[in-house]
Amino acid sequence: MIKIKLRELMWDKNITAAEINRATGLNKANLSNIMHNKHTNVGLHTINMLCNYMNCGLEDILEYTPD
Repeated sequence: MIKIKLRELMWDKNITAAEINRATGLNKANLSNIMHNKHTNVGLHTINMLCNYMNCGLEDILEYTPD
């Protein structure tokens, strides 16, 4: 299972969804769905934009746990 840890990362870095939206142009509704693990098909372009903006690695946003 792959878990998206965006919400936790945002909390650690004290970044809001509105800030991410303004800086990247990512849709607020999509960000909310990603943050709450309701959006399971996140594109590489989106993940790349998040990593660039938050200055983090892929492992900071995604976590793999064997089923």
